[in-house]
Amino acid sequence: MQEAIHDGAAERPTLEFDTGLSAQAFAQAKLAQLVTASGWIIRGDGVPVPWKPVGVREQNGTMRIWGPAFTGEGLHILIADASRKDQALDALRRWIRARLVLDAQPNPPAPWPAGALAAPSGTLLFPPERLVKQSLEAAGRDAWLNGAEGYVHPDLSGVAATAFTAGAMLYRIYCGSPPFPNTNREVLHQDIREGFFVPPHLAVPGLDTDLAGLISRALTFLSPKQALSKGFNLAKIETEARGLLTALGDLLGSPGSAPAASFLHECTEAEQARLTLEKARFTKRHTRRVQAKRLVYRNKTLITGIAVAALILVLILWSLLVDRAKGPTTQGMSPQEVAETYYKAMGAMDHQLMDACVMPKGGTKALYKRDIDMVTHFFVISRVRQAYEQRIAVIPAQEWIDAGAPPTDATVFGVSELRLEGLDQDESDGEVSFDVSYRLWLPGSYRDTEDPGQAGTPREAPLPWSTAQKDRIRLIRSQDAWRIAEIQREMP
Repeated sequence: MQEAIHDGAAERPTLEFDTGLSAQAFAQAKLAQLVTASGWIIRGDGVPVPWKPVGVREQNGTMRIWGPAFTGEGLHILIADASRKDQALDALRRWIRARLVLDAQPNPPAPWPAGALAAPSGTLLFPPERLVKQSLEAAGRDAWLNGAEGYVHPDLSGVAATAFTAGAMLYRIYCGSPPFPNTNREVLHQDIREGFFVPPHLAVPGLDTDLAGLISRALTFLSPKQALSKGFNLAKIETEARGLLTALGDLLGSPGSAPAASFLHECTEAEQARLTLEKARFTKRHTRRVQAKRLVYRNKTLITGIAVAALILVLILWSLLVDRAKGPTTQGMSPQEVAETYYKAMGAMDHQLMDACVMPKGGTKALYKRDIDMVTHFFVISRVRQAYEQRIAVIPAQEWIDAGAPPTDATVFGVSELRLEGLDQDESDGEVSFDVSYRLWLPGSYRDTEDPGQAGTPREAPLPWSTAQKDRIRLIRSQDAWRIAEIQREMP
């Protein structure tokens, strides 16, 4: 902003930047160093001349940094004014040439559109970068977005960043809107990184093919991370960026050489219709692709967890099939040993051993088949949990009781207090039977159980849960081994 201020002797015009801070806030932020920062004036002949602030003064409650006067307008204002396309294009032509000079200097300023003031004479001022940033942020979120962040690549620097911003500003001049118009900062950066914009030849049918191609190349320039992932040499990328920026400058020509409209050509109705249809198809296809990609990115932790769990499940099922092929047997075991083995195998989640203890043709409705299916199901779930949580997830019930039933975060599962009472013990007919009593421990819910010491107070950890069970089992001798042929269960 240019104003006349009084320095004690005479009035003189100056260029001021409002920091938006009170004197106290300005002092606390230690921004006095902004007065010592240096900017650049690039004359029409391309010669850079330093521009430095002179001092700080307070006006209307905020501190302002001022320096030598410069009559000009922010480049971001020019490129957004559809009624001044020729003036904006001339300013951009000068800006490209000026940036080629500045980017060869140590620590060049960021290529923000608002970071360049264009004078009618053709001279450009690039104020100190931090001063421009402070002034834009003081003006508000929209000022920063429209003057800087909406036109810069978050991962580029040097000539590559300049080439990107040049392409974004040309897109703004010819297409009437920024290539990445999203006002959400995070989504804006995603759009830029993924090149999510409507190609200029579709946004403006009739735009010069060469110019549209250079704009698209500039807006999809690889970041250092992307370049390295593809095995590209970073020095070569910088050379290509300078070549791209030079090509843009050569195509646009010198200031005043051609009006902005000279890069636009009339389209026939057929061409217009074809490009309109192509734009609609592109937008639909590209939007779906980006949405799918971002859905995966947002849920990558969940998807990774599901994938790992699925892999573990496949390995477990494969292990089950392999182990089942080997198959344990009850040969050499007495009927009582077979019965005890069946019930104790529950706590060990050894469904193969349980399966070996029963007749193979029990039918889908056989009670022991439901027991084995329950244990198999719980075995798979527990192994997935154990792999995911990296700790022991299940403790056999009798083992937990023998240890004194200590508090535990693990699940207590299986049979305890197993008692067998022989009924028909005459083995001569190849059939015996037992009455079996035990407690069956199943996964409980800590949230639903009150602490017995404090009525109404829920426990902080799950409480193991059990129920008394009574079975009557019948075993028969088959193929030189005793096996359970039937289970009758009294429901509690």
